[in-house]
Amino acid sequence: MKRKGAAVTLAIAAAASLANSPAIPPSAKAAPANAPCSWRELPNPSPVGSSPGATYYTFPLDNGTKAHLIVADLTSGKWRVKPALSAKTRSTSEIARDCGAIAAINGGYFNLSDGISASYVNLSGQQVADPRTNKALTSNPKLQPHLEKIFARTEIRFLQNKAGKHLIQIAGHNEPVPAGTKLVDSLQAGPRLLPCLTAKEEAFIRTEPDGSISDSIGTGKLAARTAFGITEDGHAMMITVAGKGQEDGSSGLTLTGLAELMKGLGCTEAINLDGGASTTMFAGTTTVCGKKPETRVKSILLLEQTTK
Repeated sequence: MKRKGAAVTLAIAAAASLANSPAIPPSAKAAPANAPCSWRELPNPSPVGSSPGATYYTFPLDNGTKAHLIVADLTSGKWRVKPALSAKTRSTSEIARDCGAIAAINGGYFNLSDGISASYVNLSGQQVADPRTNKALTSNPKLQPHLEKIFARTEIRFLQNKAGKHLIQIAGHNEPVPAGTKLVDSLQAGPRLLPCLTAKEEAFIRTEPDGSISDSIGTGKLAARTAFGITEDGHAMMITVAGKGQEDGSSGLTLTGLAELMKGLGCTEAINLDGGASTTMFAGTTTVCGKKPETRVKSILLLEQTTK
């Protein structure tokens, strides 16, 4: 069943209360034992950019995993989050620098073979990436029964209302844009992490014709992860978690663990982005998380400093 995404005004967030949302399913490797209770409790904050309100943190988790977190206060109007799409795959830091971004994380899914996006992307009101034209998806017989769910996966929407205020909505692609708003930018990835994990509903976990279970992003395995979340008081969070080398099965978190980490930090809505080798964070002038050499990606989510 589809859930209605909650539009969050940057001045006054209106996300649904977690107290009334479905519980995240338990997992044997779910949450790091030393996960913080709130981002405000994290030590050693480092300012990002010249305007106040954007801060970088790094802190250790279990299994040799390190978390990198950027928290931006969007209520002041001095900071804005938006997606960017590259004509060809490039590193997150390259795309971010070309866009004049203060910080960035890797974004949506794409084909490793030819760099074609497997996620919807909208920029300045124009659709610039459409997974329905991705032949690696549409011509794969195993994916044919699941294409409707794949195309409807969760996205981050950057909206503007009639008063000119900016809003963020995390919603399924087919969910309507809230009345009185227009879509400015969007970036699709998934699955939704909060208020509930929707890996099965978005066909990341699939039952094949032979009865076997396919898990395309290793939801129950430890892996490097990238995510974006929003809080009730108008803060945006960009996070990456990865261990040394970002090796599969030896570093990172399960998706359930990632969801619980985002909840503990204070997010009420959150979405998973592309992970594994793609997991990268650029902050200030440095790539603080990512493989070396940096993995080339198709899209990013960036933080820019406005002129206000």
